[in-house]
Amino acid sequence: MWTRPFTVLWISMFAAMIGIAMLSPLIPVFVREDLGGPEIAVALAFAGVTAPMMVLSPLIGRFGDRVGLKPFLAGGFMVYGLAASGYLISTAWEHVVFFRVLSGVGAAAIFPMALAYVGRLAPPGREGAFSGAFAVSQVLGFGTGPLIGGALRDAAGNHAVFTTMSLLLVGTGLAAFALLPPAARGTDAGAGSPDATGEAARGPARTWLQLLRYGPVQAALTVQAVVTLGWGSGATFLAVYVVSDDGLGTGSATFVGLLLACRALIGGSLQPVFGRLADRVSRLRLVMIGLIVAATGQFLIPSLPGDTFEVGTLVLAPWLLAVFVVVGFAESLAFPAQQAIFVEVGRRVGMGSVMGLTQMGSSLGFLAGSIVGAGVVELFGLAAIFRYAGLVVFSGALLFLVLMLRARADFAELRAAARADAPPPAPG
Repeated sequence: MWTRPFTVLWISMFAAMIGIAMLSPLIPVFVREDLGGPEIAVALAFAGVTAPMMVLSPLIGRFGDRVGLKPFLAGGFMVYGLAASGYLISTAWEHVVFFRVLSGVGAAAIFPMALAYVGRLAPPGREGAFSGAFAVSQVLGFGTGPLIGGALRDAAGNHAVFTTMSLLLVGTGLAAFALLPPAARGTDAGAGSPDATGEAARGPARTWLQLLRYGPVQAALTVQAVVTLGWGSGATFLAVYVVSDDGLGTGSATFVGLLLACRALIGGSLQPVFGRLADRVSRLRLVMIGLIVAATGQFLIPSLPGDTFEVGTLVLAPWLLAVFVVVGFAESLAFPAQQAIFVEVGRRVGMGSVMGLTQMGSSLGFLAGSIVGAGVVELFGLAAIFRYAGLVVFSGALLFLVLMLRARADFAELRAAARADAPPPAPG
């Protein structure tokens, strides 16, 4: 597993996610408190990065299947970092939204290309192990980044966070371009077998309609869209809920970073274990258990005791911290199994194509969740956002179950073809 391509990709994603996630405890508070933006401004600034991802991720995924993954991946890191430097000159919330959208152009390449790269590296039957091991880079980076960002903001101000993030992303892009091999070695039935250079050969063309009519693609796209619809709404207003007086009123961006760090670090430490488990037991069952537990945790947040206590300059809400630990455990159970399912599907329709489509679903859900979440907060208050988020994630889990059961025959065909090491016929 730990070949040069996998190792370089793992380190690159870890460094990039630290930079990307540094903004998580900062952007909502920066827009609402420092720039005086309304609730919809918080939603647009937090989720604006997803707007270009909805449009560009499927297109970049398809191009990656045909011309190679590395240029898009390295370029995505650099575009994201350069766009982030715009926050240094932002004096109104509209400026922040603009630069967030520009960052989304880079993100549209980063995530589907990285996941497609890992998918090509994973041999049949080990999708869960590879997905779980790679997910550690993302969740550890996402867990470390908010903690660093929150502490750096409290200690040195917003501009220190923006500068550090930009330098980290641009540096990661340059390192990936210099060190990452041209493409993953492995098989990708959807894009053709790799040639002597490791790049995917051109495969038979498939229309978007053919992809979207294929049952496993529908399941993959739907679970990403619906689950991130709920997750995006809760994540958008978490920092506001923790910091502001109309929430817990802790005033501590560092505690927001600690919450996100615990959630991600718990998940990151367990994903390799549950990734290997996903290669041995029902992946569908693991996804369902994880999503239902995570949904329940979010739903219960408004009912938690609001007790806080201080540790030095840090204000803690212990019950909320405990819920985030449980949610991190649940997500570590669900996500490697979910990603392994996506890799199985990618072998048939093209790894870049399926990762691009699922990223489109994720971006659509996150953007819609943030905007709808702003309406929920306006109508029912901050606490209601977590009830809404929990109900949406629970509904997404049930819908995923229905679609996966409908696609059982397709998955049986995929696994039989993988065991025979022969590409199945094109869908449609």
